[in-house]
Amino acid sequence: MDILNFISWIKAGNYRATLPTDTASLIPVAAKDPSRDDGYLSLAVNAAPLQSLYDTANVTQLTSITTAVTVNAHNGIITTVSTPIAAGGTSLGFIVNNSNVTTSSRIVLSCEYPALGTGIPNAFVINISNGSFTIRIANGGSFVLNQAVKVHFMIIN
Repeated sequence: MDILNFISWIKAGNYRATLPTDTASLIPVAAKDPSRDDGYLSLAVNAAPLQSLYDTANVTQLTSITTAVTVNAHNGIITTVSTPIAAGGTSLGFIVNNSNVTTSSRIVLSCEYPALGTGIPNAFVINISNGSFTIRIANGGSFVLNQAVKVHFMIIN
C-alpha cells in the first residue's frame, strides 16, 4: 500500500481502534497480509518518541571549564574551553542546564579530543535533577589535557 492509499484509508476510517489517531506524527508502514485484497495490512507507528533523535543543539562553554552551559535539546555537543586538566584522574565539573532533563532521565556521554598522546578525557554525569545535570571531565592519561574537549550527549527519557 503506498502513502496515498494509506491517507485515503485513514480518512475513510478503515483503521483499528488501537491506531493512535490523536497523534500528529505517524509513520505509515505495511505488513504482508494475504487475507487482504491488496495483500498488505496498513499500520502506523507513533513517531513522537523518535523526534528526540533529531532534536540537536550545540553549545560552546565560555570563560572557564567550570562555567555552566544551557542547551535545550535531547542531544548535541558541548565544547569546553581549553583549560589544562592535570594527568592522573584529576577532574573538573560544570552544570548543564537543559529543560528536557528530569530526575529519571538517562544521559549518555562520549568525548572527542583532537590531541593524541596528550591526555585521555573521560566524561561522566553526576547530580541529575529536573532541568539540569552536572558533567565532570577527568583526565585518565599520563599527560595534561590542554585543548578543548567536545562532550557528546544524549538524553533518554
